[in-house]
Amino acid sequence: MPVAMLLAVSVFTGCKTTEENYSAAYEIAKQKKEAGLTSEEISGMRREESMPKTVYRGDSIPLKGMYVKKVEGADPQMYTVVVASFKQLFNSQSVFKRLKSAGGLTADPVLLQDPRDKKYYVGAVTTASLDSAVSALRALEQSSPVALKSPYPFILRK
Repeated sequence: MPVAMLLAVSVFTGCKTTEENYSAAYEIAKQKKEAGLTSEEISGMRREESMPKTVYRGDSIPLKGMYVKKVEGADPQMYTVVVASFKQLFNSQSVFKRLKSAGGLTADPVLLQDPRDKKYYVGAVTTASLDSAVSALRALEQSSPVALKSPYPFILRK
């Protein structure tokens, strides 16, 4: 009987999830996610995944403050709901034009640029009120005229 008991104890303790097992499984999943990507793409993904979150009226919203200048479109107000960013002006203008032609919520888009890293940000909605920006963010998450990839959309505070 003691042999059977010893066997049962070793079987049941061997099935426990340990931090080491969890860590190994996480690393494997991360490698699969990053397979086929360049190191620049991977670092960009990590940078964008670290989007700061702010609690607003009990809701966690992606809110990022930065200095930007207007390139084209509506005059930027305090809050802009950003749906895409690009290093190339041509790509950002393409999304900007799609937003403009879609109308509705995105009738007055704005194209902004961060002068430090020369990155272009396409804003679907710009507003003076955080309430309006959060409403627009949630509406775009449900139905957007352009494809959204994480970390978009987010609210940019100037």
